[in-house]
Amino acid sequence: MAKNDMEVIMYKIIRYLYECIKTGKSPELTDIMWRCKLFDIPKVYWLAIMRELIEDEYIDGLRFIGAKDMEQVLQVGDIRITKKGRDFLKDESVLSKIKPALDAGFETLVTAIASIII
Repeated sequence: MAKNDMEVIMYKIIRYLYECIKTGKSPELTDIMWRCKLFDIPKVYWLAIMRELIEDEYIDGLRFIGAKDMEQVLQVGDIRITKKGRDFLKDESVLSKIKPALDAGFETLVTAIASIII
């Protein structure tokens, strides 16, 4: 699995939200947008990932808006991980595929980003 595969990016977003809960930081949409410290991917790809995360109820507080000529993600409440998202993080079959694709310093980076309280 490559570091920019959909499941890897999904894991990074969900893991960030989980770390925010643990550290007491309010998650910021800019921390998980297509060009952020955790990853750098095309906007269209990011929108597809966010659509899946939102519609499959792994995260909450965001809404995916899809129209004929426009797609975007809007914040409609506090961004947070759901129970389904936490279960995704614990799924051993998912983890065994994703862990090798994570950058060496990912755990340190995600903890650091989620710990910065502004």
